[in-house]
Amino acid sequence: MELGIQRTNMNEILLTQLQAHKTLKKPLLNLINKQTSETDKNESDSVSRLDWTQSENFDREWVKYFMPHFKKTYQTLVDQLGFDSFVITGMWFQQYQHNDVHEWHTHSDNYTGVYYLEMPNPIQTLIYCNNEIKHLPVSEGDFVIFPSHTIHKAPINKAKTRKTIISFNVNFKGIQDKLIKKLQEYERR
Repeated sequence: MELGIQRTNMNEILLTQLQAHKTLKKPLLNLINKQTSETDKNESDSVSRLDWTQSENFDREWVKYFMPHFKKTYQTLVDQLGFDSFVITGMWFQQYQHNDVHEWHTHSDNYTGVYYLEMPNPIQTLIYCNNEIKHLPVSEGDFVIFPSHTIHKAPINKAKTRKTIISFNVNFKGIQDKLIKKLQEYERR
């Protein structure tokens, strides 16, 4: 028995540039290169370097360096969505060499995101939304967030040079008063 499901276009996918990207890139990559890491090579994924198993450790040097820049940009996006604040539950880097790929997957928590720290060329990140695959064009310095349940994929790195991303999971806390007022006004109509 098939349920009568009406699909809507209500997924919130926000894309911006990290404001300090140009000054942040080199020192952040230097710190990431010093970080202990692992590889993820299995039947479907191939990620050359990552520190996902340490994602809840916010005392890593690269995380402490990155966090003030992250919080500033992320708070702007949170404000646009109408929430009061956020709690970061995990943050990790992933480095993709030639032909590396991260297949279809989801995340936990409310929202997830990716900061494209190092990319040789713009790419199309793949997102499965409303029963279709969408192509989200991203470039180095881009900062994208979306609901964590969104099925997505990092396509094969076809470049001969490395791609580095920082991924994160967050939970939102509270709704801004101005949004609550707006919603209450809408209900009164």
